[in-house]
Amino acid sequence: MHTYEFRAKDKDGKVVKDSVEAESRTHALTILRERSLTILELSSVVVASGKAVVFKPPVRFSWFGLRSGVSIYEKALLFRQLAMAVNAGVPLLESLEAVGEDMENPTLASAMHAVISDLHAGKTFSQALTVHIRIFHREVVAVIKAAEEAGSMERTLDRLATAMERGERLERKIRAVTAYPLFVAVFFCIICLVMTIFVLPKFRDIFVGFGARLPLITRVVFGINNFILDHFLQIGLGFFTLLAAVYAVAHTEAGKVSLDGLKYRLPLIGLWMRKYASARFCRHLAMMLQGGVPIATAMEIAATICANKVLEAAVQAARSKILGGAEISTSLAAEGEFPRLVIRMIHVGETSGRLPEVLEKVSDVYEDQVEGSITVSMALFEPLVICVFGGIVLILVLAIYMPVFLLASAAKG
Repeated sequence: MHTYEFRAKDKDGKVVKDSVEAESRTHALTILRERSLTILELSSVVVASGKAVVFKPPVRFSWFGLRSGVSIYEKALLFRQLAMAVNAGVPLLESLEAVGEDMENPTLASAMHAVISDLHAGKTFSQALTVHIRIFHREVVAVIKAAEEAGSMERTLDRLATAMERGERLERKIRAVTAYPLFVAVFFCIICLVMTIFVLPKFRDIFVGFGARLPLITRVVFGINNFILDHFLQIGLGFFTLLAAVYAVAHTEAGKVSLDGLKYRLPLIGLWMRKYASARFCRHLAMMLQGGVPIATAMEIAATICANKVLEAAVQAARSKILGGAEISTSLAAEGEFPRLVIRMIHVGETSGRLPEVLEKVSDVYEDQVEGSITVSMALFEPLVICVFGGIVLILVLAIYMPVFLLASAAKG
């Protein structure tokens, strides 16, 4: 048995402070609910050396305490656990306290502790989440706020968890299929750097010592290598200057619009990125509409979810037309940035009165298309990368060994 200290309100509204013996926290909550008490605080107590010490869960640090981000998976797991607890009849505050005890991410654990404290202070769940807008983004806060007003917290938490789980699953698959080519590329660059700095100069000195005329391929490779070594600092400085310039331009409003427009004009990759952004837009817009968020607010928030300034401007322009009385599909079609399938399906959803359901289906279709396209393309890209890198390695090998073969032939003759 464990001892739990609690602070609660009785039927008359008086604050009661006491302790209760229970097998677990859930058991303690059950006992207190049977006493018709409204729980304000509940914490376990560890008895040591005859003194009662309030027990607080240890703060868990990852990566030597340097971890500061919260992944989509961790947020999806949080809302899934909350949905399960609330659907089982556990009050939201008690659910948050129970789930908060098991948070392994220190950033999320700290945020949950602050949210619980704000709820004890009388704030609503959406108001408490607003303080942590960098973790729980605007669409989450808007959906939670609408759920509080409509009294549909159980369904909303479940939808939030489902939307985050699907998004995290797609991102995980994209990372998985791109990991191998990136690893090969980085490893190849390291090999080329070692060859350029250490290997090729030694062979060049050896061949120059023989005084023989080198083959064309060897002279070209050694010439490029000499140029890189002689201008190494200038090349490095130029490269980092270019990166800094791109970074600076990318952080200006005009630069963001130009770069985001360029992304969608890239062959093949641009089509995937447009479909992925459209899927995210449809998924989150559907979630907000199902949660009871007004269409104008939902469109404004969904515009930022696209993560592309071109689409964001298109959605904002369409939103202005919608506020003026135009249809959603007509307004989006006039901007010309969304695929025709999205426009047609939104029109079907508007006319049938089932827009959230249709938006979810569109998101499912595009997410499946992006996943399938990337999987197939990466399956073809891997051997292509190997062939390209193998060709470059072959050139380096020929540049080194052809003079050896020529010198050996000359020695025999």
